[in-house]
Amino acid sequence: MDSAIKISVCVEEEKTVMKDSFYNMPYKIVPYGGQRDHQYLELIIMSSSPGIMDGDHLKIDIQVGEQANLHLYSQSYNKLHPMKTGATQQTVVNVGQDAFFQYIPYPITPFKDSIFHTVNEVHLEKGTTLLWGDIICAGRVHRDEVFQFQKLHSTTKIYKEGKIVYIDNQVLKPKDQPIDKMLFHEGYTHQATLIIASDFALEFKKEMDEIFIGEYEDITFGFTMCANDMVLVRALGNNGDLLYNFLKTVAGMCTDFIEHKTPELCTK
Repeated sequence: MDSAIKISVCVEEEKTVMKDSFYNMPYKIVPYGGQRDHQYLELIIMSSSPGIMDGDHLKIDIQVGEQANLHLYSQSYNKLHPMKTGATQQTVVNVGQDAFFQYIPYPITPFKDSIFHTVNEVHLEKGTTLLWGDIICAGRVHRDEVFQFQKLHSTTKIYKEGKIVYIDNQVLKPKDQPIDKMLFHEGYTHQATLIIASDFALEFKKEMDEIFIGEYEDITFGFTMCANDMVLVRALGNNGDLLYNFLKTVAGMCTDFIEHKTPELCTK
């Protein structure tokens, strides 16, 4: 099935509002939460399908207008069913000047024999803030489907003012790679990534250096400056919900930090 999602938001009367949207089966875009307590816009991508099937192709187009503030959510874990030829997802995001965009979806769960390729392309203008996360599970762990998928290929490219500043090209083929060994998952079953792009990224990274100084029993993680004004956080664990909450916590800390630096951010 070929599906598409298009979202365009802008600022009207100092509030972020939906400018335009389009979606087809099995997806739907609905408001999440309300704007009485805040003035940014929250949307959730919902699906009536039990997951991504063989031959599915999804295109996502997101336009965040100048000074707009959008928080996008997913409905549940993204389940990849058994496949013969594979499925694809292409996401293109444009974030306008001085705008804010956060997208940390629930984890991807590849079933046995699934094949999936996702391509993300994010374009940032001057003064933008991006919080972009993803989590990959080993499979249906409780059904003994740990690393039983055929192939999971994820490519993410981020451009700042037209210049490419970040590329992440990850290919997981458990049958051909020592996936649970050193330099891969190292005995863990879940991997999480969070990208923080902001003019205040370096300052926030210094805050993280002071906050995250201890060891954590259930996860292993690290963070570094991966480009100018960009922090990369990587974490390994054995529970998707745990890693999801970890990314949300870090993102929340980052948002609070940036709002403290730029109070006008929370008024859009």
